[in-house]
Amino acid sequence: MTERSYREDPLTPGEREEFETDLISLCDRELDLLGDLRGIDVLYAGGSSPLWIEGLSQRVGEDGSVTALDLDEERVEAAREGLEEADLASPTRLVAGDVFGMPFPSGTFDLVYSAGLFHELDVGQRTAREALAALCSVTRSGGRVATSDFVDSQPAVQIEDERLQADLAREVSGGEPYGIGPAERLVGLHEAVLAGVRWRLSPPLPVRHLDKLVVAEGEPEELSSLPSGLAEVFRERLYTLRERIRREGYSRPATLYVEGVRGD
Repeated sequence: MTERSYREDPLTPGEREEFETDLISLCDRELDLLGDLRGIDVLYAGGSSPLWIEGLSQRVGEDGSVTALDLDEERVEAAREGLEEADLASPTRLVAGDVFGMPFPSGTFDLVYSAGLFHELDVGQRTAREALAALCSVTRSGGRVATSDFVDSQPAVQIEDERLQADLAREVSGGEPYGIGPAERLVGLHEAVLAGVRWRLSPPLPVRHLDKLVVAEGEPEELSSLPSGLAEVFRERLYTLRERIRREGYSRPATLYVEGVRGD
């Protein structure tokens, strides 16, 4: 799910605490799949979540390093500000850049990891395989590439939400998001690039009060750039989705973790 903006916090302090507790549990579950990270150099590719950065830093420790790469410069700056008071366990840096044009030399990292990168990846001009190859290119020989992303192995309201956002991106920028698809698609993608591929499918982990946050969102700014008729179509889809969330809650997709080794 992409980052959201709100006019004011729709959660009470107690609800906010429960929401953040569940996010930490989700982060811990995903990062635990990486195993022992002590003393290695890690690239967190395509993201700059302070929660994920802190979790990686704790696991890496002072003898390794964590680098976060995010295409969005504003998110990178916001993450820097959010981490100013954090007591990070490892040397950490945040970099604005594109996974398709890695700003690092070949073979820089022991582990390259992404969380939620592929379903939002714009594959209009470059392919998902090229993106995975780029992740592999900055991994040391014998090092690992690991990705975690949503799959459509079971119904979820969030899948509908992500498709709406993908359709909006197509209309506004002409982009073509890779989207949320079957687990087999991501496993096959990794097997085409990496050696020793293994994977694990995890059930959805509920995040309390996420439905309230989604319903409280403002209207996407991108709608203002669309012709009025098309904008109304998206407003109607958005309204229908949020009414469904009010009735049913905001169910989340299953998550697929896949990792493999750079063999050359």
